[in-house]
Amino acid sequence: MKFHGVKIEDREWIGGYTLIRYRWDGAIEPGQFAMARVAGYPVTFDPFLARPFSFYDHDGETASLLFEVRGRGTALLDDAPDRIEVSSPLGRGFRINGANGPVALLGGGIGVAPLKVLSRRLDALSVPHDVFLGFADARYAAVAGEFPGAKVATVDGSAGVQGTVLDAAPDLTRYTAVYACGPNPMLAAVKRAAGEDAFCQLSVEERMGCGNGSCNGCVVPVRDGGYVRSCIEGPVFDAEALAW
Repeated sequence: MKFHGVKIEDREWIGGYTLIRYRWDGAIEPGQFAMARVAGYPVTFDPFLARPFSFYDHDGETASLLFEVRGRGTALLDDAPDRIEVSSPLGRGFRINGANGPVALLGGGIGVAPLKVLSRRLDALSVPHDVFLGFADARYAAVAGEFPGAKVATVDGSAGVQGTVLDAAPDLTRYTAVYACGPNPMLAAVKRAAGEDAFCQLSVEERMGCGNGSCNGCVVPVRDGGYVRSCIEGPVFDAEALAW
């Protein structure tokens, strides 16, 4: 996999998340991701593996990644002085051709990340859509300010309604399409709430080692039997294809 050295144009901390912006004028589809690491490889192997991040936004010139510091790899990216290394856009994103609204976007925790660029694309297509976001508490819910008009839920009730993202959302069956990203239990609940006949696409949050399909560390079960790789066949899947 080829990595590109890019300069960090801007860095912002929003609640419990870090937002990094860098120049990228290539095409990015909503729901795609990039593998990212601090500059210095192969002089340093710390960390040995890059980390996967959904593209948060892209205006044609500047791309951004939103992430939470959870370990050494993300901590090093959070502290990177001026440059990082990123891959080209990877994976399969959301399928939005033909969407005519109203559309529902649901994100749980850091799963809000791919919804910003998806919302931008829907705006460009004049597709009406509603955004529903769920977080643990008000600190993480601060990023909801990036989504004007979004309905918010927090587990502890410190922002928005108390409960999960589905407590902030109305009947999902009224929407022509449902797009969601978050932990698997949330995605399974969204799948059930959208209904069997719904056009529903889910972006999974599996851990990835390589990002190119070599390690099989990010597989998810499918209804036809067996497993598929979320880095190649996903990370976005039709809800009906997933075996949960």
